[in-house]
Amino acid sequence: MSEPAKRTFSDPPADVLVRVEAVTKIFSSRAGDTVAVDNVSIDVRTGETVGIVGESGSGKSTLARLIMGLQPVTSGRVTFAGQELTALTGKEQRALRGKMQMVFQNPYGSLLPHYTAVGNVAEPLRLHNRGTRESRRAKALELLELVGVNPRFADLSPRQFSGGQQQRIAIARALALEPELLVCDEPTSSLDVSIQAQILTLLEDLRGQLGLSCVFISHNLAVVERLADRVAVMRTGKIVEEGPTEQLFGDPQDDYTKDLLAAVLPVRAGT
Repeated sequence: MSEPAKRTFSDPPADVLVRVEAVTKIFSSRAGDTVAVDNVSIDVRTGETVGIVGESGSGKSTLARLIMGLQPVTSGRVTFAGQELTALTGKEQRALRGKMQMVFQNPYGSLLPHYTAVGNVAEPLRLHNRGTRESRRAKALELLELVGVNPRFADLSPRQFSGGQQQRIAIARALALEPELLVCDEPTSSLDVSIQAQILTLLEDLRGQLGLSCVFISHNLAVVERLADRVAVMRTGKIVEEGPTEQLFGDPQDDYTKDLLAAVLPVRAGT
């Protein structure tokens, strides 16, 4: 396979926190190359929530990991607050990662099972050498209360909580380093419907209180319609349509977007 052509990139505007420019991610194996993300460009502005939707295998979760710097891009560029992630040293990436945090689909799998709830929330502070043991615990207790977990249960292990409470603990941990960006990858898909609504309300409240920018990955268009200011629709690694949420849901242009919306119309009509 030939090397991707070199590109010249411009600096993002001041209100753009995250810029993804012409990013491609190719996974190679003995069976051949798989293009998971194909020449994708998208911005996330300060204080904005961008929803990324698509069917399983569309590349949306891979894009989330590329934004977070958890996987290297094959070509293209990702910048955060004007800093190019791929140009940073390992130490610089670790320092920057405190400003970018991720909430995963499986809350129990993302928590440390041998730590208590408060220990899980305090762990990022310890890893980044923030404060004393006492101050880290105090901050972790405050965050647990913020996300709706009673501090009286702070010393229980994650397995002693319900799935919804586990996700609240995971969100508290993601907030420990006071990030500017929260990347949520299907954070409610493993929860039942009533608990999903509670977690979505929590994320809405936190965004308002903390002024967070968010990337919200989901296959559920109704969820994204509720949370996002703008929506990008992915299919086979490409963004096929992007626009303000009201515009995209009210007047979709791409046939694939129309098909996705048609599939959820009965649900939307009943809400």
